[in-house]
Amino acid sequence: MLTREENELLTRTGPGTPMGQLLRRYWLPALLSEELPEPDGRPVRLPLLGERLVAYRDATGQVGLLEEACPHRGASLALGRNEDGALRCLYHGWQFDRSGRCTDMPTERPGSPFRERVRAQAYPTREAAGIVWAYLGPPDRLPPFPAYEWMGLPAEQQRVWKLLHECNYLQALERDVNLAHVRIAHRTLSEREMAAGARLADLDRQDTVPDVDVEPTRYGFRYAAIYRPDEPLHQVRVGAFVAPCLLFLGPIGEHCVAMAFVPRDDESNWHFLVRYNVAGPVDAATYAATRGVAEVGPDFRKRRNRDNDYLQDRAAMQRSFNGIAGVIVEDHALAELQGPIVDRTRETLTATDAPIVALRDLLLRHAGQFAAGQEPALPGLDPALPFGAIGGATLTKPAQTPWREAAPLPPGLALPAAPAPH
Repeated sequence: MLTREENELLTRTGPGTPMGQLLRRYWLPALLSEELPEPDGRPVRLPLLGERLVAYRDATGQVGLLEEACPHRGASLALGRNEDGALRCLYHGWQFDRSGRCTDMPTERPGSPFRERVRAQAYPTREAAGIVWAYLGPPDRLPPFPAYEWMGLPAEQQRVWKLLHECNYLQALERDVNLAHVRIAHRTLSEREMAAGARLADLDRQDTVPDVDVEPTRYGFRYAAIYRPDEPLHQVRVGAFVAPCLLFLGPIGEHCVAMAFVPRDDESNWHFLVRYNVAGPVDAATYAATRGVAEVGPDFRKRRNRDNDYLQDRAAMQRSFNGIAGVIVEDHALAELQGPIVDRTRETLTATDAPIVALRDLLLRHAGQFAAGQEPALPGLDPALPFGAIGGATLTKPAQTPWREAAPLPPGLALPAAPAPH
């Protein structure tokens, strides 16, 4: 349970907020490359961290990211002319390049130096693996770009989707660091189980009550759910929380999943979902069809959403625990049903919520330092960090083998050992 002040600290991410400062110290997924398909094409409005931004691809093919309001009179640049490597406001024709520099000011006399005094708020961008990443923090704090494993794969081995998630970003993160929900909320009876008269209420506690552990790392932490803890062989799923808002889940077969939940504003977030396979082609079409990520509109909102109760099928609840089609839609529903910003002063946590506690402790500690006017040493910003080695794990291990030994942390990702006491 959190205090009301702690809940506010964690969930408010707009300009000037401590949590907003923390998020702005990292490269964040901002939009899909396919949203800007061609140079000099239509700009795209982009709400991000409570800011109104506009993204565009200039004549050179590079992506610019500017504050949407023109510095002159505040007109929206989203309807501006994209030409000559810059974005031109429709109101008075002022033109700004990717750096925010004013390149033309038709309302001033030729040779006037006035335009040199005007700049639009601009943010750096990078493109990798179908995602446009943005850095919204102080220029002198620009971090290293995180070259994750999937970024170096051929196009046929990775696929990215983007969805509108209609709740605060923290609810999404908390849901997916708590693996205990998976074998309940996503439970579906097989044809064989149905024929044998099985019921969804008949839950095997060896399958639904995992032992849970958390391991701090240089990028955030790893979290493990150990199932069938009373048996000779344990089933283990390991995920990774990568500060400030990314998750890597243990693979299923050869396929891995990485996700990011980036605040759009305080009551919604952009869910970026990466499916990748280091060994061969990714099953993108099958995954999209069975997970519900293919059914989104041009605004990235799910067809099955909170306004239509996710098209829940009550009759299907004889076989499906929640009667909602698509695992990703199910996940969204779980967090969105808590409301836009859940009141954490009223919750009741248990032992399986340990990763949630670890997540909050990490974010509260660093956001609290920003609130106190300090510059914290944040995880995941060391240029020497081997970003490509970060990932989850799925395995079976003997009962006597610790999970950290069965799924060792790759070199360079462990926290330095604490000095021995004198």
